Amino acid sequence: MNINTMHTRFNLRSLKNIELNIANKTLKKSAVLVPLIIRNDNLHIILTKRCDHLRHHPGQISFPGGKFDKEDLTLLHTALRETQEELNIDLKYINVIGDFPVHHTASGFSIKPFIAVVNESTNMIANSDEVSEIIELPLAQFINNEHHFYMPISRQNIKMDVYFKPTNDYLIWGATASIIEQLRLLLTD
Repeated sequence: MNINTMHTRFNLRSLKNIELNIANKTLKKSAVLVPLIIRNDNLHIILTKRCDHLRHHPGQISFPGGKFDKEDLTLLHTALRETQEELNIDLKYINVIGDFPVHHTASGFSIKPFIAVVNESTNMIANSDEVSEIIELPLAQFINNEHHFYMPISRQNIKMDVYFKPTNDYLIWGATASIIEQLRLLLTD
């Protein structure tokens, strides 16, 4: 699939909103960038491995992003600022093409995902305070993979489906896997 086909499907497909009903809980507003990059004529998805010393989700595979700061004008600003901080990408190399519905997590976050294409000539450098590894995986492996699954769980009296998207080298799960599932639904017929 090329970038034009992906862009067209993104604009034509409506996505379901994945939200949890978390009573009496104030959710922390946050945003992530779902960055795609072309490598060898194929779309790849850029992910990060979070450093083990981080307070939230240490060692997990995630999208670049984080909590909304009072200095941020919008959630898109949050996603771009965090991406720049984590991956040292100059914003001129990022082309935002849309957004996904908000995801609420049992860990107390309200995540707004934005999808973008990163220019392949950009030089990404991991911020070692936050990111232990920058990961680029072919998007195709998330489209047709029979090893991907979800498991219904209950946490703090909240029932939800937790997505798992294992690859050869990484176990991607939770909100990141759920957002990838939204992308898969967007790109498949």
